[in-house]
Amino acid sequence: MADYVAAIDCGTTGAKAVIFDTEGNWHGTAYKEYPCAFPAPNRVEQDAEQLFEACVEVLAIAVRESGVDLSAIKALSFSTQRCTVIPVDEDCRPLRAAISWQDNRSDAQCAAIREAIGDKDFYQTTGLPIANVWTLPSIMWIRDEEPEVYARTHKFMNPHGFLMKRFGAENFVEDRSNASLHGLVSVAEGEWNDDFIARTGVDRTKLPDLIDSGTVAGTLAPDISRRTGLSAGTLLVAGGGDQQCAGIGAGVISPGLGSVTLGTAGVVICSFDTPPFDPNGAIPAEMHCYPGKYICEGLQSTAGAALKWLRNMAQGATQGAEVEYSLFNEMAAKVRPGAEGLLFLPYLAGAGAPQWNGAATGTFHGLTQGHDLGALARAVMEGVAFQNALILREFEKTGRDLTEIRLTGGGAQSPLWSQIQADIYGRPVRRLKEDEAGLLGAAILAAVGADLFKSIDDGVAHMVNTLETYVPDASLQAVYSEALLRFSQLYQKLHA
Repeated sequence: MADYVAAIDCGTTGAKAVIFDTEGNWHGTAYKEYPCAFPAPNRVEQDAEQLFEACVEVLAIAVRESGVDLSAIKALSFSTQRCTVIPVDEDCRPLRAAISWQDNRSDAQCAAIREAIGDKDFYQTTGLPIANVWTLPSIMWIRDEEPEVYARTHKFMNPHGFLMKRFGAENFVEDRSNASLHGLVSVAEGEWNDDFIARTGVDRTKLPDLIDSGTVAGTLAPDISRRTGLSAGTLLVAGGGDQQCAGIGAGVISPGLGSVTLGTAGVVICSFDTPPFDPNGAIPAEMHCYPGKYICEGLQSTAGAALKWLRNMAQGATQGAEVEYSLFNEMAAKVRPGAEGLLFLPYLAGAGAPQWNGAATGTFHGLTQGHDLGALARAVMEGVAFQNALILREFEKTGRDLTEIRLTGGGAQSPLWSQIQADIYGRPVRRLKEDEAGLLGAAILAAVGADLFKSIDDGVAHMVNTLETYVPDASLQAVYSEALLRFSQLYQKLHA
């Protein structure tokens, strides 16, 4: 009888579950969207209970639709949005709305970290530049602004650890790939840094225990078993952060390999065998989901989210009629490369790497009456790719050249956006058979934890497959080189 594993991706805008076989094929899937809340400028929150319920619901549907023998589904693992903070009580019940990784309320706390530790020491230990996006500033904000919540908090969890515990994990745990984006972990040692914990005034007892991805953390809780149909003996295996899981699912486990993910966020990563510290301190060095390996990562907060924002605006203009992304692709394809001079800075939730400017805002520049919705859509696609190109430049400055770039995430489903990336990056890009690389990575980790593969390398060899390659159009080099220069200069002028 064939073996199967379940994987859940708990993203920023929705949850998705897939039942995989050990060749990487789907046997049942479900997706459910959920909202973010914006209670004030620069504040982004989510209902953690809503995230949990959505994950249970999509898993139940995927299991039912798979049609496989339920006893053959051996393990479950998660790929999750990272850095989002969920303060919970002893029963793992949220004490307030989760503070999203997109939230920028913690400028004062970032300043306090800079005062207590300093940019250089912080980066050389954590591998992170000081920024709002990480978990630590949000924990400090709760301590400073909501002391009653802080006092009642048993543990500060990220979505991965929160879901693991609610699904049946024996203890409050967090995998090291997620924890490496806290701002309190030594990336070289893979453990909480007691010195930084003391210097930032965080209560060490409120942090979860750290475990490796691929580690069995328990079995499915009886109520989850009842609600989903899975056996109560189904193993709960530690997954990881969505981008590190996507690295596994894209096969980015060796030096020289990289991936570009266009999901809600846009992320460029590559794999290393030692912590890839950036001498300029601009590119994060993080722990991979592959124990003992590391990634460097360039993050932009709103990639696919920028296109979704434009889609939602279009729906509002059409009185709520559904606007499909395929329509955006059709309209954008009719616009010449360079979007008729229109530039889009994709900083709808601040600028990530390499600028790390939480105050940056999104901008359409050069807008005229001659630009239609197709031009705006193409400008968004190009703007996201321009930002990734700036990240790739930072990689190159420090010797992090990529010999192969693989495309993952929802944006990879668009042939137009894939070709735009090849043209702007000036190098071939290869699409994966499985666009949901984070889910596939979690599935590989689940299979390794259930001993269905002897190693992550073995799992990648069996489950990761590539499709077509997009080659850059040499005739567009001058167009996009000039546009990228204008893009970079526009940011500098607006945020000098």
